[in-house]
Amino acid sequence: MQSTFSGNLVLGEMNGVKVVNEVQAALEHLNADDDYLNLTLQLFAPPEGFDSTYAKWRDGARLLTIARQPGTGRTVIAHAMLATLRRQSRQQVKVGALHFGGGETFPVDRLPAKHRRWAYVVEVPPDEEGFRLHSRLFRMTLTQLAAELERRESWLIFLISPEQWAGCVDEDVKDMEAEIGAAVPADMVRKALRFREPELDVTRWLEAKPIQRMLDGRPPAEVLEIVELIRSAHRANPDQLVAIKADDKDPDYADLSDGGDRWFARRVQTVVEAKRNWRKPLLEWHRKQERTSVQRSFLLAAAALPGAPGSYVYALASKLEGTLSGQDQPGLAALDAPGIIELVDAVEADLSDNDTVVFRHDGWDDAALHYFWTDRPFSRAAFMAWLADAPTDTHGKTFDSVSSDQLQELAARIARFAVHWAVRQERPEPLGKLADTWHDSKLWPVFVAALDEAATQSSTHRYIHTMLLKWAKRKDLALWRAVAEVCGLEFGRRHTGKALRRLRHVAVVADEEIAKAVERSVITLWDDTSVRETLFETVIAWCKNVDTAAVAYRAFSALAAKTDENNDIPTLLARRDDVCFTPSPDGLTAGWTVLLSPQASKEAESVVHATVHQWLDVAMWRSDLRDEVLGLLRKAVDHPEQPGVVSPREHLRHYVFTWHESGDGSDTAERERIYLNLTKLFDGDFSRRLRGEDPADGTDHAA
Repeated sequence: MQSTFSGNLVLGEMNGVKVVNEVQAALEHLNADDDYLNLTLQLFAPPEGFDSTYAKWRDGARLLTIARQPGTGRTVIAHAMLATLRRQSRQQVKVGALHFGGGETFPVDRLPAKHRRWAYVVEVPPDEEGFRLHSRLFRMTLTQLAAELERRESWLIFLISPEQWAGCVDEDVKDMEAEIGAAVPADMVRKALRFREPELDVTRWLEAKPIQRMLDGRPPAEVLEIVELIRSAHRANPDQLVAIKADDKDPDYADLSDGGDRWFARRVQTVVEAKRNWRKPLLEWHRKQERTSVQRSFLLAAAALPGAPGSYVYALASKLEGTLSGQDQPGLAALDAPGIIELVDAVEADLSDNDTVVFRHDGWDDAALHYFWTDRPFSRAAFMAWLADAPTDTHGKTFDSVSSDQLQELAARIARFAVHWAVRQERPEPLGKLADTWHDSKLWPVFVAALDEAATQSSTHRYIHTMLLKWAKRKDLALWRAVAEVCGLEFGRRHTGKALRRLRHVAVVADEEIAKAVERSVITLWDDTSVRETLFETVIAWCKNVDTAAVAYRAFSALAAKTDENNDIPTLLARRDDVCFTPSPDGLTAGWTVLLSPQASKEAESVVHATVHQWLDVAMWRSDLRDEVLGLLRKAVDHPEQPGVVSPREHLRHYVFTWHESGDGSDTAERERIYLNLTKLFDGDFSRRLRGEDPADGTDHAA
């Protein structure tokens, strides 16, 4: 039997939220999905002031700020404006989302250079440790942006918190704020249900007093949940509805049992109980005299493993029972033990056609987990350990052994559940336990991918960002590795400033895997020009700190070897007019000093070897950069040497010699010239140091 109640709360994404996530993802790739944009308009209930604000923005204002807290509908308002503009322009106006970048303001050059007739949405990141919006600069930028948008026939919407906007606003920019009222919950429900369930009597539902009380003052995200609960209750079978008892003392009871349609009353009460997290029905379920510990364990296992095969849930429930009781696992192979079908029925569920457990009540699984967490504080650690171990056992003894691919899929489900739990309940413990258990296993990439997805989804990213910052400051190797990994993925590309602030904390950890992850993250962040100056200063600070030498080597070596697209010049040497940041000579010298220090492995030496050759090639073919390159290399090794250790100067002499010998004969004279002059400079510096003279100022190296 396939239940119509699919438990769609278990992954924390209601359908309305999925629309917002899909639209935002497409916008961030500057690739509007018109189907989802149109769906946004179908579901959107314009609040008071929307039409007039949109007209003002469309017809000349060009720049708009929506000063609201996250979770109050500001994102969907912006999406609706972009969708309306695109529809009215007959798809002539393109739409997208721009990232704020890593700076304290949003300069004009953040607008893509060749874009005309575009409309954008930009979310201003919240103030946090290491970041505060520069109010004065941002206010000045708004005026400049408005003029540039007018010139390009383009539009832009900033999403900003009321506190940040209050610090920026003055007489010159106050007219840029959107004057839009709060969303009306009943209007949202009416619009969504008439589109999604056209045969449903929306008026009747909205006239039910329990629904009215439930909607009163709810933020848009919760209203979307209620919409989905109403849809599910409307389609539910009788055995999936809450029974209304004649002696029920619930305050909603009088509104439900007044002699009207009892079936409809049961549907309304089902929505009410689901929104209340099924606390009262679950209490009654647990209190039943015949309730067993095995049934309770099976309920937890099925709730935490959505979509897993029933036999697998059965085996893991047995393991959970043993874990929580501290005793041997119950002998489920015996015929007097409860079977899968019996246990599935006992936990208010059914087996689907593909033998997965499907709960009869919407949100019953999520509520059961929440009930357990609240009710059994001393069992939480054991439960989390069991959850983390679940994808590591194939359970072949059930004859339904799980393949490696299925275990990966199960691990992904568990990771998504842990994300959902962290965001919905603001409890990161299950995620932290997965990190601790999986970080040295084949499941680690699954965990990192789920974490990265959560850090970039509009419905989950705010809490996850805060959690990642806390993890970065905790003394936990697995959590540090998770932060370093995610900063090099989509999270780092979309939120460069936040990623850099988190990397600063984990860079001090002496761990090879973290150093590699930081290296990947640095390359990812460098692609955002707005963060380059801060990123470079951070890497150089690592280079000057002996405690961060390992990560400094990897980070600077990656930057030194990186070239811009279609350009053989390292980005650290790019001196074109369109380059927004030029590294300081002192910073480059500090980086090269670390790079040319003795390395612990042949692999590291080969990387330095190749990078020296790359920069010397630039010096040979680019006469305008020759003095700079030779001067940087010279200064990087002009330091006192340690007895008994091959000095950085000798390492560099070796690299320069191999470069000199590596030519194909067509450039022998030029290589010879650079080799002799650079060698002479090394020897001159060494001689001066032996004589006790001041080091050269670096201006006498020109050939």
